[in-house]
Formats: sequence, C-alpha cells, structure tokens
Amino acid sequence: MRPLTKDDPRQIGPFRIVGLLGGGGMGRVYLGRAADGRTVAVKTARSELADDRGFRTRFAREVAAARRVGGPFVAPVVDAAPHDDVPWMATDYVPGVSLTDAVHDCGALPERAVRLLTAGLLQALAAVHAHGLVHRDLKPSNILLTAEGPRVIDFGIAYSAADTALTTTGTALGTPGFMAPEQLVMTGPNVTGAADVFALGGVIVFAATGGGPYGSAEPQILMYRTVHEEPRLDGLPDGLSEVAAACLAKEPERRPALPALMARVGAPGPYGDWLPAPVAVQLRRLSAQLADPRSPADFAPRPPAQAPAGVPFDQLPTSASPDGPPPPPPPVAKTAWPAHTATPPLPASPAPSRRRVLAALSVVGGLAGTGALGWALWPEGGDRASGETAGDKAAGSAEPSGRLPQEIRDKGKITVGSDIAYAPMEFVRDGRPAGVDVDIANALGRELGVRVTFENATFDSLLAGLAAGRFDLVMSAMADTKDRQQGRANGTKTGSGVDMVDYFRAGLVLVVRKGNPEGIHRPEDLSGRTVAVQRASVARDYVDELGRKAAKGIRIREFDSQAEVYDDIAKGRSSAGLDDFPVAAQTAATLSGGGVLELAGGQLDPLLYGIAVAKNRTALRDALRGALDRLIKSGEYAKILKKWYVEGGAVRRAVVNGGT
Repeated sequence: MRPLTKDDPRQIGPFRIVGLLGGGGMGRVYLGRAADGRTVAVKTARSELADDRGFRTRFAREVAAARRVGGPFVAPVVDAAPHDDVPWMATDYVPGVSLTDAVHDCGALPERAVRLLTAGLLQALAAVHAHGLVHRDLKPSNILLTAEGPRVIDFGIAYSAADTALTTTGTALGTPGFMAPEQLVMTGPNVTGAADVFALGGVIVFAATGGGPYGSAEPQILMYRTVHEEPRLDGLPDGLSEVAAACLAKEPERRPALPALMARVGAPGPYGDWLPAPVAVQLRRLSAQLADPRSPADFAPRPPAQAPAGVPFDQLPTSASPDGPPPPPPPVAKTAWPAHTATPPLPASPAPSRRRVLAALSVVGGLAGTGALGWALWPEGGDRASGETAGDKAAGSAEPSGRLPQEIRDKGKITVGSDIAYAPMEFVRDGRPAGVDVDIANALGRELGVRVTFENATFDSLLAGLAAGRFDLVMSAMADTKDRQQGRANGTKTGSGVDMVDYFRAGLVLVVRKGNPEGIHRPEDLSGRTVAVQRASVARDYVDELGRKAAKGIRIREFDSQAEVYDDIAKGRSSAGLDDFPVAAQTAATLSGGGVLELAGGQLDPLLYGIAVAKNRTALRDALRGALDRLIKSGEYAKILKKWYVEGGAVRRAVVNGGT
C-alpha cells in the first residue's frame, strides 16, 4: 500500500480512502474504510475513460458480473456506483499478497501450497462458470494469497465467445502467456470455460517454478509460443506436471473438466498454515498495518461445494446453490481425463451475424494486465435468485394460457436465455434488461399469462443451455438458419437442432449524413467513395467484396468501435458507413436528436431472427407463435418496434423455421 497524494480522493461513496493499493491503464484501486471499520478495495476508472460511453457500459457489466459470482474464493462486491461521474466498485478486502509478488519476493511455492492454491482456484472457477461466465484473464496478478486461501479478483474486461456489440472494440482481451490458443487465433474455436482451465495450467506452472509455461518474452512471442509450441514443464513435481500438462492442451475439448480436476487435486483447505513462512510473515505485517477490526472468524471461508459428476462445467452450482451442496465427484483414474464439455454445443450461426470476429493479435499486447470476465450480467435491482426484474413480475398476473405446456403453467413463468449485449435488441438500462427483444418477450409473457425471466449467458452458449434445459427458450437476435434448425455447424451434426419462431428481419444497411448530400442509395453508389466500417465485422467483409467488383474501387476506413464509425460519417470524412440494421436504425434516430444521420436504401441480405425452442417442445413453440401473431394483429408488436426505431425489421406474421 502506498500513501495518498494530493490528487487522490479522500472519500469515495461511503468509504474513507486511506491508501493506494495499485493502478494501471484503466484506473486505480484504493484501500477504503467503511463506517464499521472494515476494509474494502475500491476500484475506480480513469476520468478520461469514464467519459467514454462504451467503457462506462463495460464497467457496469463488470460490476453486474462480479455481483453474481459468490463463494469463499472470490472477492465479494460490497457496493458500487458504475454511473457516478467517476465509476467505482468496492469489494471486500482481506489482507493478501498477489501470487506474482509472492513468487517474486519469496520464490516458487512448495508443492503442498500449489496443490491447495489449485484446489481453491478450481472452486473459484466453478463459481464463475456456474453463471455461464468465463473469467478469461486468470493470471498470477489476479490471484491473492490470503491466510484463508486464494482469492480470484478483477472481473474487468471482455465478453467471451464470439464477441458482442457491447465489446465494440472488436478485441480479444487477456494476458499473453496465460491466454488459451483459441483466444489468440481468430479462426479457432469459441472461447469457453476451457480457456480458464488453460490459464489455470499456466498459473500452476508459475506458482511451482517461478516462470510461466512459455517463458518470458515480448507479448507477440508469447502468443506465438502458445499457439505453436509445447509448454515448459521442467521443474514441476510429477503430480503437478501431469495436471498442468492436461490443462495446457492446445485443443479445448482435450482439457479436463472441472469435476475431474477437483477429484484429482483434492478438496480445498485446510488453509491454517498453507503458505511458506516468508509469505505468511508478509500477510501478518499487512494485517497489522490495516488494523481491520473484524476477528479472523469473519474472514473464514464457508465449506465449498464439490462439483457434481456428469454436469457440464458451465452449469456447476456454487456454494450458495439453493439446492444445497451436490454430491462429491467419483474418483477419477490417474490418466483418465473426461472431456471438458459434457454436452456438445449447438452451432453458432454460419451466416452473417451480429457477433463480431475477434481481432486478437492486433491489440492484445497493449491490454495485458487489465483483467477479464465474460460479459454476462444479472439485472441489478431484480430477484437474483430467479432472474426476475420488478417489471417482469407484473407480467404473470393473468391465468396462464391453456395453450402452454402443463409444466410452464405449473411454474407460471418462462425462462428466456439471452445475451444482453446488443442495443437496441437487448442491453441494460438503469441496471435492468431493455430493448426490442426484452419488450417483445415481456409482451409475449403478458399475452400468455406468465412471468418472463431472463437468464443471461454468452451468446455461443445459449443453444447448449437450451438443450440442457437451462432455458425454456432463447431470444437473443439469433439468426434463423437451416444449419441451426437441424443442429449442424460447418456441415457437422452437433445436436438435435431447434425450432425457430421468426419475429424480426435484419441485415446490413447503409448509413449516410442527414439529407444524403452525396446521393447514396445502393451499394453500387459506393464505387470510388470512402466507406467507414468496424474492424473485423461482417460489414467489413461485405465492403471488401463490393470493392473488388466496383469500377473505381472503394476506400475503406476501419475503426475499433461503432461509435467511431458513426462519428466519422457525421463529420463527413467518410461518404457512408455500413452496419447491422437495428444498430444503425436506432443510432441514426437518436444520435444528436436524430438530426445527424439517416439510413439510405433498404436492408442488404436480411436474415430472419427467431425465438429458439427445443424441437421436442412443440406445444410451447405453437403457443409462442400464436401469441406473436396476436401481438402483430393487435398492433402492440408494431408499437414496440417503433419505440426502438426499427419498424423496418417487422415481419407480417409469425412463421416457424422460415430461415434458409
């Protein structure tokens, strides 16, 4: 801890600031004191970043994600104000030394300490994955060693699988040397919880040897080694070497599942004397310096839950599970590592999609050390056990429709799987789900006489969650394609497929300055002009292809965020831009009161968006189709689209599996 300077705040929210714990490119972390005397770590954003709407939204998602994850091995959120002038978040602070500092100051940890460290980290990852989240930046500096065991900190950046409109920088975030190969290769598999298992392998190597699995080098070199070379496991004890090697497998599906790792490593604790003497001395000195008034019992971790056998890693219950602790996993043979994913995921859309391709290698080095967590969120202010918001609860006041399956009528609600990260279809406003999809889902709930609750997960895990029974349906601006209907990905059968109740139509659209001064109405009009697009997007690919056919070519200006694209068009630096229809329509209608931009021409290559329902739930599918048709006929559907400025995406009637 360092003393405060004249520029540091003395009060943040209800907390008196007493020292500086650290800082970096994103902001600073202060030591604060609550009114009852307990200590907290208060993370703040740099003022210039706080002025950026995209960063502020990401910070709010970090808060929401961190609030969801509980358990004794994750620092709990005490309070937060992501919408203050300077956003901040306070987490409970237990005196701890980062794994990085402990190894640097005192050397590699003994084998017993590494095993207990690994056992605690497995519990932390189980708590993260239980909510469909992926930490994505597990590394030594994000792990605190405390007298009561390890704690995982920093829920700071990135979404997970295939990027969302919220992570509009189009970047992959993490720390080279601990990032999994799929985080670095743009054409690789989706990023799932298996990436955290890979990072865990790197942490084991670092803790036991003092060096990372790919040595020390420039970020680009570490990334190359991660993808193309085998990890360096010299110096690891045999047992730890085998565990680390399994975790560091290049292919995600070859990495062990969390239950198998838990069974192999053993239960966490006891942590009474788990750290070597030099680190324990540092902790005692730090604790005395902080003079925290709570007794040691206040910091004692609750008994952790064991991972149940046969449950996919991303559905593991936390120690706070309302169903109580699950049974312990069965013994696992020394060389038998079950596949990481117990349920094969259903396919992501092979057609143009709202999900952005990650441009990892161009930016990841400059963002190392900032932390990461998959940007799934929980609606603040709602019922955290059920996922309901206050508005949702009013939706189920009527008697459930007789058209619904009996199990839906019995529970009186429909659980919607969604990735709330794509304004205006779904996003967060004032801490609650908002957007076209959210309003339509709630309207369907009212029509059917049931509540609608939202379970948020990464986009590319939604259909797997539907197949596993986690959701009743999925509604997340998901393109209706034949492959998705039939459970195929890249021509390979991956599941039983789904039925899609189509409710919206969206493709790409041209965006120009208000009044269309250059007379651009069709893609052919872009020949010889300058076009703004987001880097690594479907729009970028479309303009590339168009430019090859244009007589005069097309000059392309690429940007990391959609906000930069629209700013470039508004300032006349580009003649036009290209973006997804719902994003473009809402932005053109709201940017500076709608007096800056407009859409030019119709949608290009539009796709149907569908509500996904498991193929064996035909009664639910038909009830939804009927309810949507009634909303269309009554005019309520049109009012919802008009509210969000996306009337151009309307369908005339509800159709099942209309995608091609």
